[in-house]
Amino acid sequence: MKKQSIAVISGKGGVGKTSLTASLVSLASREDSIDPIVLDCDVDAPNLALIMPAPLESDIKTRSTYTTLKAEFLIEKCVHCKKCVDEIFCEFNAIKWNENLEIPILDFLACEGCGACKVLCPEHAFKVLPVKSGEIITYKTKLNKPFVYGKTRLGSTTSGKLVSEIKDHANNLEENDLSNLTIIDGPPGIGCPVIATITGLDYVILITEPTPSGLHDLLRAIEVVQQFKIPFGIVINKHDLKSSFQESFNAFIKDTGYEVIGKIPYDLSIPKAMSFAEAVIDHDPESKASIAINKIYENLKKILWSNTDS
Repeated sequence: MKKQSIAVISGKGGVGKTSLTASLVSLASREDSIDPIVLDCDVDAPNLALIMPAPLESDIKTRSTYTTLKAEFLIEKCVHCKKCVDEIFCEFNAIKWNENLEIPILDFLACEGCGACKVLCPEHAFKVLPVKSGEIITYKTKLNKPFVYGKTRLGSTTSGKLVSEIKDHANNLEENDLSNLTIIDGPPGIGCPVIATITGLDYVILITEPTPSGLHDLLRAIEVVQQFKIPFGIVINKHDLKSSFQESFNAFIKDTGYEVIGKIPYDLSIPKAMSFAEAVIDHDPESKASIAINKIYENLKKILWSNTDS
């Protein structure tokens, strides 16, 4: 089977992205012909690991990343001129003045690492260095499948770069040579982490719900995916939600002709499964949601491999 890579993303958070990903991973892992590698690229708030924990803590491998730049003050070069504050070297207001010590104080969280202070200081009392920006965590799940995810360090500004490093790290795993499917739990929104996630993928699943905010953010996410000319399909979660907007939502989806690869009904088995830190497909395989996700998975397989060599 030709190797394929997919991601589940959403224009907004809280629409079932991680729940769907976990169930798709579980279904793929049951098949002898499919050998998935799993990534969580929602590096600002990763939680797929809660559903797919490491069997043993000793199995977890952690690597620090240094993709963020931050300014550093060199006190030995400072002549206490205060130009850095008076002339506003920093547009991000990351430089404060300590009146007692008569030296500048850098705000780590506010600093964007742009290097303006380094360039503008006549005494060269600032330098810019890479600092720890996050971690990449790797282990095999209880399903014996490689799982890679990242965690952004508080104050880091390069979560997009961390996503790229996660994907590179996964590509360099020994198991990657044998795998024929990469499944990514992507970040919400349309920012740099999303762009880094979908770059180079074969297919994207956009999950949404029939609400005004769900539709608004779905359209923004579709624009991003279309810019990269990546095939995509839509999954509508809580498709039977009773609301005054339901008719307008359904009419829009029909008029656009976008491919809907599945609809998941409102089902309390999903939050119940989450409370047990399990995929709904495992926790309650006979639930309405699980039956719907099974259909989505079968549709996904047809999309990925129907026109490729098996």
